Amino acid sequence: MDSGSRLTAALVQLNGQTVFTHAVNAGVAQSRYGNLQQATNDFINGLQQGNPNLRARSNYQRVTVDGRAGYFIALNNVNEATNQPEVVNVVTTQLRNGGMFYLIQVSPNNDYGTYQNVFSNILRSLQLND
Repeated sequence: MDSGSRLTAALVQLNGQTVFTHAVNAGVAQSRYGNLQQATNDFINGLQQGNPNLRARSNYQRVTVDGRAGYFIALNNVNEATNQPEVVNVVTTQLRNGGMFYLIQVSPNNDYGTYQNVFSNILRSLQLND
């Protein structure tokens, strides 16, 4: 992030679960597919099964993640803790071991403009060591 940007992760406890209101979450998901498009579809479907409010607001877009081909999709959601609409961006790329790296970015709709540059900077600065 540049010196003028900052990201504050906000977490709320709701019925014993942690709910993000502003956050970036990164991880690795194992996939039964060797194809990034199929693995990403499977991952998004899993997210939607766990949250029926999660709906695509765009089609997949191709992105580059640390020099690798990847996918980006923007989703709409209603936050469980605040009952406010939010944007959930998901970026994926394939790892050398067959796993899929994902980056999930969450912010309320009314704050998205503020956080969009921070999210872009995080994505540009990623370095994957696999």
